[in-house]
Amino acid sequence: MGYCGRGKGWEQRVIAAGLLAVLSTAVRGEYVMAPIRFWGDVTYQSRLEDYREGEDQWENLLTLNLRGDSYLWQPWFMQVNGGLGLTFDHLQRETTGTSTGDIVTGDAQLRFLPLSRFPFEARYLRTDSRVTGEAIGSLPYTNTRYGISQKYRSPEGSFVMQGTWDKNIQTMQGQADDVSDILTFMAGQSFRRHRLKFDARREKARRRSSQSNYRNDNAVLRHTYRPSGAFSMENMLSYLELDDRVSAYANLTRQVQMTSNSFWRPANPKLNGNLGLRYFTSYRESVGAPTDSDSLNAYGGLNYNLTPYLRLRGNLTAKIVHTNGEQIRVSTQSVSLAYNPADIPLGRYRYRWYGASGITNRIEDQYGGQHLNLTLGHNLQRAITLRPREEFSFQIAQSLNGDYDTRLAARNRLSHSVSFTWRKGKGLGQAYMRLLASDARTVGGDGPREIYQLINYQLNGTYSFGPWSALTGNLTINANKNVTADSADDGFATTASGSLVYRHIRAFSVYRLQFHSDLRISNQLETPGNVFAQKQESTVWVNRFDYVLGRLSLRLSLRMSEINRNRYNVLMFQARRYFGN
Repeated sequence: MGYCGRGKGWEQRVIAAGLLAVLSTAVRGEYVMAPIRFWGDVTYQSRLEDYREGEDQWENLLTLNLRGDSYLWQPWFMQVNGGLGLTFDHLQRETTGTSTGDIVTGDAQLRFLPLSRFPFEARYLRTDSRVTGEAIGSLPYTNTRYGISQKYRSPEGSFVMQGTWDKNIQTMQGQADDVSDILTFMAGQSFRRHRLKFDARREKARRRSSQSNYRNDNAVLRHTYRPSGAFSMENMLSYLELDDRVSAYANLTRQVQMTSNSFWRPANPKLNGNLGLRYFTSYRESVGAPTDSDSLNAYGGLNYNLTPYLRLRGNLTAKIVHTNGEQIRVSTQSVSLAYNPADIPLGRYRYRWYGASGITNRIEDQYGGQHLNLTLGHNLQRAITLRPREEFSFQIAQSLNGDYDTRLAARNRLSHSVSFTWRKGKGLGQAYMRLLASDARTVGGDGPREIYQLINYQLNGTYSFGPWSALTGNLTINANKNVTADSADDGFATTASGSLVYRHIRAFSVYRLQFHSDLRISNQLETPGNVFAQKQESTVWVNRFDYVLGRLSLRLSLRMSEINRNRYNVLMFQARRYFGN
């Protein structure tokens, strides 16, 4: 539903008059009123909000929602539907006193020739965060959205087209409006074994928070050609322009990209190849000097399976890069061989070893060289059946990777990992637990010392207490340490998240009384992968009772949340009575 602000009587009258106009036809002479379907609900909601930082408040809302749909002349010619909501709002704040007001909500939709090859649609919607309950922890706001769309499809169906326009206005008391316009266009054409598709989008917005003007234009043209099952080609041309301007600075970005990728998969499953070309140009203007760059990349490769376990791969690449008047040319030629045999049974254990090697020749304008990579690894695993539908397994793995370059110091990486897994699925429940620990570090060579260690623990499961209730939970804990040449050893950084959900569809043995409890806890880094980033902690616990008797729906919920030590608790009771057809 939508919103018209308090004290705007003219808007209320316009919405009401518009709904009456589109939901009925005049009864004059031989004309009769088109059939109209009405339905809706009467809802009472009482919401008590408790904040650790900020004043508490108690809000009561009484809402009448009325919806209807009909058609003008004939259903295939024009269909209309809409809704009107009238809400009385009584708000009592802890320190600033009491306020009352009326909220008018509504939406409307008009579809012209909906069953034809060229349907047209006009829509209107206004929402209020006090009615939807989205205003928790923030000032109330309203969203007004209206737009149109037009579609077209050719008689044979090979050509389709669609254009849309939407305008959204967000209003918050005491602040300027956020306004955005979105235009989209799509067209697609199929002929023989070709398919073309064009997508374009423009978004313009004015943000009150940063006092900025934002514009985003992008367009993508895609071409697909598949003459046979052995060959396919994918081509793309894209354009992107971002213009974000505030009072202090302007940020402008333009990008153009063209790509072409071909894939060859002949009848012989042992051989396949690919070929590609990519051109990319970018211009960026921000604080400081503008940056202008473009690059051209070409690549090709062949894969040949000598045996089911031995694969030979060859690749060629060439790249030219221009950045602010400077040019760099780079080309590479590489060949690699990988061997990954089947498992070897060793009693109750399974053992596997693998190896890979690759050599790359690199040619640049000023520098060049060769690079050699060698990898050798093995693992040992075993699965133990403890009882029917219960299994325990573990795996130990080790690998050694060596990089040798004519320009850089040699780097050898030794990696170890061990994992334990337990699975159980029996009767009404199932559970899964996994513990993984890994260590990777540089050994020997003249390069910088690097260490990466990871400990990961996962636990999840579901248990049904009977036909009416079930408990589901999961827990994930991560601890990692990353030591590089630019960072010291500061120990492990840990993150954790978990949830516990309990559902009962016949609480207290009362038919149609449902209970839902959802607890979610998270302790995450704000920037994943950055050990030194500040953590964000959140705890949300929602408990809800729902009861339905005929057309009467009752809900009682308690939402307790704490985000970075800011507490938000909401106790809500809602009674809703449906009517109509």
